[in-house]
Amino acid sequence: MRFIVLLGLFLGGMYFYSNASSQHIANYQDLLAKAETSDVRLGEIKLGSNLLALQFCNDESYQTSSGKSVKECLKTYANMREMCEQRIFKNDNEIIESKDKVVKIAKRYTACVGID
Repeated sequence: MRFIVLLGLFLGGMYFYSNASSQHIANYQDLLAKAETSDVRLGEIKLGSNLLALQFCNDESYQTSSGKSVKECLKTYANMREMCEQRIFKNDNEIIESKDKVVKIAKRYTACVGID
């Protein structure tokens, strides 16, 4: 009986710990906020970087100021995405410990997919 209670407490603690330590990343700013307080997996940087690239591509004023169109940007992004992900995000579970490194990786990815 005591074993079942201890096992239940252990599993409950693990559940709450995993939920508290994982933050949902809905945009690039969420990624940066998480990087300020905890380590970030490379897979999370990939998600945040893709969201950032799409945000830039869909920003019509940003695209026209750089001499491109939203359609051109999205086409280039779609063509380059897979190759750039394979090149930059080789191990999704790799842990990145600094916000500066997160920003460098995201900048490298957005440049790779054609967003300068």
